[in-house]
Amino acid sequence: MDSKNRMYKKLQSLLLNRKIFYNLNLASYTWLKTGGKADIFFIPEDVNDLRKFLKIINRNLSFYILGAGSNTLFRDLGFDGAVIKLGKKFDYIKFISNKEFRVGAATNCIKLARFLAKNCAAGLEFFSGIPGSIGGAIKMNAGAYGNETSNFLIKVKFLDSKDGSVKEILAKDYIMKYRHTSFPDEYIFLEATFKYIEDKNISENLKRINELILQRESTQPIKEKTSGSTFKNPRHKKAWELIQDSGCKNYKLGNAHLSQIHSNFIINRGGATSNDIEKLGEKIIDKVQKKSGIKLLWEIKIIGRKGKCQND
Repeated sequence: MDSKNRMYKKLQSLLLNRKIFYNLNLASYTWLKTGGKADIFFIPEDVNDLRKFLKIINRNLSFYILGAGSNTLFRDLGFDGAVIKLGKKFDYIKFISNKEFRVGAATNCIKLARFLAKNCAAGLEFFSGIPGSIGGAIKMNAGAYGNETSNFLIKVKFLDSKDGSVKEILAKDYIMKYRHTSFPDEYIFLEATFKYIEDKNISENLKRINELILQRESTQPIKEKTSGSTFKNPRHKKAWELIQDSGCKNYKLGNAHLSQIHSNFIINRGGATSNDIEKLGEKIIDKVQKKSGIKLLWEIKIIGRKGKCQND
């Protein structure tokens, strides 16, 4: 029995009653609905589960923490390692004062925005425009409508995948800029502390969110299979303007299309492969660079084995 099979057997025996799957198709776990299989897919019940799992794989396998799947493209050949998706116990919101609250890393950003609005907490309405989880929002400093996660983030609790320790850090001690942070990849976010503005006018709080949602619905293809903004905005430029000005408006590859509603969204019209989406994105990057001299950077996280499936 080779070392990988021994590890699988150990995982199975120690995590027998937990949610652990092998060769699981990842497409249904992403908004783009494409992608191959993960060697291992694990949903830890709590921190102890997560710590135990990481100790067993002991750096013999790479791992990827999957949030809501709204900003992730798994390649068609799948992921060589373990995909970890935090379970329900990592999804919670707790007020700790009239200025601060704690939130689990698996909590959906849109859900958080509505909960806060209904509970007299204002300032974070912009989270209604981020279709991801809090952990992912922290990692990439997600933002919308002129605000960013870093504007309200105070502290982060994480598990260090190197030694299994749980620690808490101050956000101000790390770099957090546009769609980038300096948090190390070995930090697995568990919980965050945010500040908010107390506002007891619940109807006005909800009105602000509804206005933002209407704005999003009218300017983004949110009813399509998409993954949010495809590319980051270059400094002092808008990615959608560069794409449109470069003549990419009607670009498509297979069933991967550039949205007619918003030029910075690639959509899966049904049956697109991850390879279609990635290659279409590369085609757009090349065209924009030739036209403007600016190289667009992916905002979507592209994960997994490189290569092409035989049936592509």
